[in-house]
Amino acid sequence: MRTGEPDRIRVAAGGAAGATSATSDVWIASGILSRAADFLRSPSGRYFLFASRSARDAVAPLRRALDGRLALDVEFDDSERGKTLEAAGRLAGAALAAGLRRDDAIVAAGGGVATDLVGFAAAIALRGVAWNAVPTTTAGMADAAIGGKTGVNLPIGKNLLGAFHPPEAILVDPDALAGLPDRDYRAGLVEACKAAWIADAELAARLDREADAVLAREAEPLRALLAGAIRVKAAIVASDPREAGRRQLLNFGHTLGHALEAAAGFGAMRHGEAVAWGIAAALEISVRRAGLAEDAARRVRAVLARFGPFPEPVRDASVLEPLIRRDKKTLSGGLSSVLLPAVGAARVDAGVPVEEWLDAAAIMSIS
Repeated sequence: MRTGEPDRIRVAAGGAAGATSATSDVWIASGILSRAADFLRSPSGRYFLFASRSARDAVAPLRRALDGRLALDVEFDDSERGKTLEAAGRLAGAALAAGLRRDDAIVAAGGGVATDLVGFAAAIALRGVAWNAVPTTTAGMADAAIGGKTGVNLPIGKNLLGAFHPPEAILVDPDALAGLPDRDYRAGLVEACKAAWIADAELAARLDREADAVLAREAEPLRALLAGAIRVKAAIVASDPREAGRRQLLNFGHTLGHALEAAAGFGAMRHGEAVAWGIAAALEISVRRAGLAEDAARRVRAVLARFGPFPEPVRDASVLEPLIRRDKKTLSGGLSSVLLPAVGAARVDAGVPVEEWLDAAAIMSIS
């Protein structure tokens, strides 16, 4: 459904081999996928589409919009277990076999796994070709497709291989969420909430008021939350495109979250569910280390609880410890951790011991 001109958010995400610019344009509007040809970018005008099989209905308007411009149209399974180096190689190989040139563009359509995996394939094909992202999940729209980080998993950890390779354009169409299962919809919203809590107190206050409307998929509250989360991420990425400093704020909830996701077995726990528990643990540490008020911590947990329920995580320290120590945020001086002194104002603390995270995992709660 066409509802007027889309919102445009520019993300200055740093240069990348094969990209025509260092800036991604995020376009947000209901029905925008039916006009995708007006907003996607390809130097040659040709596109190589890789789309999640589970998002077939959501991607249908995109396929119609690109009719006659698709040099390749491939569906694939975008499970977290399948986000591997081998899978990225297969996708890149398929594009090359179909005649991919340096001035063509790849399109990734699906959830966060799809944009991570296909974006990484674009980064390694011909040493980097342009690509576009069409997220079809709440997690993809609010976070995964924004900012230019692509990657794949290894058996020992999540996203340990990757590249900074920003997409040319990102199309965010809330209509694409219509068929998204409720569990995936709710889990993905955690990433949007995260953005509010780390850097936008006003958005966090609006979230407190409109959480039920967002859960009911009401158009305007949902669009406002997604747009607000994207603006937060865009501002942070612009200030630190290569994650050397301030961009680490976006890892709020991920320090323990990645370990919980791996401990459950990739795919058993949704990424947003693991991040929700990671946020709960970060709140425990933030109260002790960063001076977060207990009442503020309770308010954040209350919002998380409204987006649940989330499956019970692994709490066994012997399982979690090696996973945390192998995380890419571990530095020589300790574990780089994001804490919350106040809602809307996060900080990075490089000195939180792994043992403190394990203690927080044992007592964390969402209620």
